[in-house]
Amino acid sequence: MSKETYTETMNFFQSLDFENGLDVVVKTFGRYPLQYAATVGLDGKAQVRPIEFKFEEDGVLYFDTVVFYTSYKELQANPYTQLCICDQETMTYVRLGGKVNFTDDKEIIERCFEASPVLTSQFGDKREYVIGYYLTEAWAEFESFAKELPSRKYTLTNKYDHQ
Repeated sequence: MSKETYTETMNFFQSLDFENGLDVVVKTFGRYPLQYAATVGLDGKAQVRPIEFKFEEDGVLYFDTVVFYTSYKELQANPYTQLCICDQETMTYVRLGGKVNFTDDKEIIERCFEASPVLTSQFGDKREYVIGYYLTEAWAEFESFAKELPSRKYTLTNKYDHQ
């Protein structure tokens, strides 16, 4: 990474509002659109796969999966996940975890398609294969080996946490 790119990345991280955990997650996941998610496999062993954060609305973080994917079956059996991104040059990472809650709300699924050219290219108008989900009991962690950046832990409650 060039010095200019490193500086640009550090400027991005330094611009985050570290008092607002939701803002940190949304902006970081927006900058790093490919996250890695962990689930408990059907065999009881850890599974990791790439996924995409789709959008945030009213403090709720939305994602999706496909009804015939193994990850869907895993999350039905054990509805907890963790996601992570890492910027190798600055040695900075964000982890997000929480309980998965599925929704077949057509508006949510449509927004997932709007947010993802990959999803659209894979499934086109086959919306029935896609199921949305959001996190409750959500938490996040921001960590960096860069001295200029803070370490923070957040609880990300939303309107569905109290239902």
